[in-house]
Amino acid sequence: MALLISRTVGSWKRQLHLLHRWLGIAIGLLVLMWFISGIVMMYVPYPALNKQERMAWLAPLDIQQVKASAWDAWQSSGQAGVPSAVKINTIAGRPAYHFMRDGRRWSAWADTGTALEVTEAIAQASARNAAPGASSLAVDRIDLDQWSFGSVSGHRPLYRVRANDDVGSVLYVSSRTGELVRDATRNERGWNWVGSVMHWIYFTPLRTYAQPWRQAVMWTSAAALVLVMAGMVLGLQRLRLRQRYASGRRSPYRGWQAWHHWLGLGIGTLTLTWLFSGWLSVTPFNWLSSPGVTANDQLAFAGGPLSRQDLSLDLAQAVHASQGLFELEWRRVDGKLFFGALDRTGQRLLDPDSGRPAAPIAQEVLLHAVRAARPGVQVLAAELIDSGDSFYYRHHGDRDFPVLRVQFQLNDETTFYADPRKGQLVGHADRNSKWNRWLFNGLHQLDFAAAVRKRPLWDVLVAVLCVFGAMLCATGLFLGGRRISKLRNNR
Repeated sequence: MALLISRTVGSWKRQLHLLHRWLGIAIGLLVLMWFISGIVMMYVPYPALNKQERMAWLAPLDIQQVKASAWDAWQSSGQAGVPSAVKINTIAGRPAYHFMRDGRRWSAWADTGTALEVTEAIAQASARNAAPGASSLAVDRIDLDQWSFGSVSGHRPLYRVRANDDVGSVLYVSSRTGELVRDATRNERGWNWVGSVMHWIYFTPLRTYAQPWRQAVMWTSAAALVLVMAGMVLGLQRLRLRQRYASGRRSPYRGWQAWHHWLGLGIGTLTLTWLFSGWLSVTPFNWLSSPGVTANDQLAFAGGPLSRQDLSLDLAQAVHASQGLFELEWRRVDGKLFFGALDRTGQRLLDPDSGRPAAPIAQEVLLHAVRAARPGVQVLAAELIDSGDSFYYRHHGDRDFPVLRVQFQLNDETTFYADPRKGQLVGHADRNSKWNRWLFNGLHQLDFAAAVRKRPLWDVLVAVLCVFGAMLCATGLFLGGRRISKLRNNR
């Protein structure tokens, strides 16, 4: 019986060893690149149009050029009813309205009220603001390329404008609105090949198909988890803390094998948490999915849809007291209309009756608006917070404060965050998103508390741990390569 048990245990260990070895050979290089690319992504994210870049692109809005009301311009879309969102800015030197409803976009010229048909010439003129020093702008029309995944999908097809400027800009202009929606410099594109592209397996032929890409990420992450778990079991099983090996060592290995053994014991647990949280990032089996702020939430907060009267306002009269505007957005809060105005100082609310800056929305009004998102549900707590909490805070993204935090008495622990200066729902948390915050942001980005995420402390901590993780993978790859070489020589 003892012999049978011994053989069974030995066989089990042997199979686990083989699984660890061949999984490491198969995907070890990818795991190594995940560590290296993680360091790159700390400083060079996937290309996106940030606030500063968009502000640099926006041109001053000349209200005196506006001859058609937003309502008249909306008629050019041929759509019934009213849009859910409206804004006005400058496209190729002319004011233009932009409308959205049910995720679709339409635009119209504000000086004539006619539909805005984006052409290559308009795309080129629109992009020039973002690359004023370019000696030439080459335009082509695309549906998708390596740098146009993600949030710009609603603007496709896109006009891609290659600028001959000092930073080698590639600019993406919406074919629906004529707006600049993304830019990517030569430096961003170069670093992203060893950053986001490698980390997210963001290669165009695969990423073009959302579900196959998601499955690829999910199952490679799962395989990597099995790889590391097998290594941890083997590493712990070979470790001797009390009854040491005959040589007096705690590990039976020497050289590269010893390095791999000790690195695995030292950083194996953290590697497991990183792989597990990375696996969660694609919401496998729809776990921990959260709706965020939905269109229905926004409509309830607004106190109803925009009306024909709202869209028929004379802008020249409504904003006559404000100068230096770049963009205006129609915005309702608890049934009252405001203009969300953007200028060099940032965003603020304007009173459409006086045209002057509006005071921050009173807390009781804001609370009433948020309550409408969950009618009939008791509010557990409502308070104005001046700094972040565990689920709404600054780190990689910009967040403005103060915000009103409203917690509802619901099984899913729904919480909304509303900005009194912008008149918007700016955040949402529920049980799933809270778990995801700890299991992804916490485990994957080591973002557990404000003290840890302070820079440069956070940078040093994450970068050093990534280097150790890369060393673990590199030693494993060396051992795997040496094993393959021995097998070839024995043939």
